[in-house]
Amino acid sequence: MAPMYGIPDRLKALSAAEEQVLLALWDCKPPVSRRDIGARLAQKGWAAATVLNFLYRLEEKGWVTCTKEQNHNLYAPTVTRRAYGVYTMRQRLDTVFGSDLAQAVRALVSESGCSQSELEQAIAVLNEKHAESEEYDLYDPYG
Repeated sequence: MAPMYGIPDRLKALSAAEEQVLLALWDCKPPVSRRDIGARLAQKGWAAATVLNFLYRLEEKGWVTCTKEQNHNLYAPTVTRRAYGVYTMRQRLDTVFGSDLAQAVRALVSESGCSQSELEQAIAVLNEKHAESEEYDLYDPYG
């Protein structure tokens, strides 16, 4: 089976807690020790054993790899944060908004309290993607 939105289908679904550990891992420069990840989750009250348990689960599900360096385990993600972001956003778009991008954008913009600057940045991204698609549409490989 082909990867779904850039995420290999061999990866098992994440729980909300597993996702928090993965986000903390991405916030560090891999490879990362459990202690470094735990420091990012300390304000949430996570114990070291809890972080270690979730790292083990993430490794079992294929989201992280673990290597041994001296007497420390070091962890690295198997996918990028961007790939995971696209994957989760696309899932939500398909599930919640029936793949209707315009409806999703309308809901997000009207309910999220975006600043003028954030809206301008989003418009710039949309205009850039629109221009790219127009260039592609005008390309004639036979002409």
